[in-house]
Amino acid sequence: MDAFGEFLTFFERLAKLGPLTTWRIGGRPFYFVNDPALVEEMLVTRGRDYIKSRGVQRLKRLLGNGLLSSEAPLHLRQRRMIQPAFHRERIAKYGAAMVAGARGASSAWQVGNDVAIDAEMMTLTLRIAAETLFTTNVAADAHDVAAALTQAMRTFPASMTLYGGLLDAIPFHPATRRFSDARARLDAVVYRMIEARRTADDPGDDLLAMLLAARDDDGAPMSDEQIRDEAMTIFLAGHETTANALAWTWLLLAEHPAVESALHTELARVLGDRLPTADDVAALTYTRDVVAEAMRLYPPAWAIGRRAIRDTALGPWTIPAGAILITSQYVMHRDPALWGDPLAFRPERWQAEARALPKFAYFPFGGGSRLCIGEPFAWMEAVLVVATIAQRWRFERVDTAPIPLEPLVTLRPKVPIRLRPIAR
Repeated sequence: MDAFGEFLTFFERLAKLGPLTTWRIGGRPFYFVNDPALVEEMLVTRGRDYIKSRGVQRLKRLLGNGLLSSEAPLHLRQRRMIQPAFHRERIAKYGAAMVAGARGASSAWQVGNDVAIDAEMMTLTLRIAAETLFTTNVAADAHDVAAALTQAMRTFPASMTLYGGLLDAIPFHPATRRFSDARARLDAVVYRMIEARRTADDPGDDLLAMLLAARDDDGAPMSDEQIRDEAMTIFLAGHETTANALAWTWLLLAEHPAVESALHTELARVLGDRLPTADDVAALTYTRDVVAEAMRLYPPAWAIGRRAIRDTALGPWTIPAGAILITSQYVMHRDPALWGDPLAFRPERWQAEARALPKFAYFPFGGGSRLCIGEPFAWMEAVLVVATIAQRWRFERVDTAPIPLEPLVTLRPKVPIRLRPIAR
């Protein structure tokens, strides 16, 4: 199951060959794009010349035809429908739940008892997503959801091979059985949320309420299947990416005590002894820089693929219809041609140096019409969770062994990140 890891190594090698490199598989041309201007063309300027490529198409097996995996014109209708849930004013109201969730999760930690911080963050962000976007308590389901999501994701490297489609037609294949079981477990949670809301006296005022109230042009409501697809996409994709960003952030802070100390200094200056609120996010600039730097080194979305639907151009090159283009945030964010001392964890680079770089030297949330709709939500959540937990705790690594990467759909740690919380 190291196929995606091999892709990452392959992309790092290609990046050294130039801004655009090409190879063929089965006669189909593939291009690796490693230049900010070319990435902007691919995602923005000529974005209409491309659709999402094989990776996201395979994700439909899990997420269905939701916002992440759909194409125009459905995608535009979905985005317009869901966007109000992520307006700035509404997101600000989520801040209290984010802080309360972080406070509650970290209150259960004991001095001297190690924690698997990646698992802790996965559970925390799952609960926050459920409470803020679906007004649902998933505490009883959190462990099963996390386990099922991991099980589903670990089938993707096999499904991305040339024979991946064949696996779907072999129901008794172990990978197919594992995926089907994981999807059924996740479906059970999401459909239960939908049914509970349909029968509730209060329709609510959250994302789920918007999905249930949505009507198409002829006045018909969305089917349960389409609501499931949208809810599954936001519920799972939203919490998974932020959880990984937070896990890598805590690891880096534990490995860099000077940065951790600077973070604590800002928290003391801005917050004193009180808990943070949504209104404090703008003032917590160093906290945001810490998160930004963690996502530079370990971007949760580590690669983006597109397929050309017509002959088009990319810089001076001609891209034929059917070609696959791939770019990698992980590779671009560590490119020494763009970043000084690229492997160093230096949040202070965001005060000036990083801001002078081309736009797509850093794109953890993608770009163009497919820019992650939950980006403002994710930034607020990450800053508030880091601020809340770091007020009470700092961390030490349990051991110094490197944490290997597991680049599946998102960039996960391959082994648990075990940290020792120390009360401040």
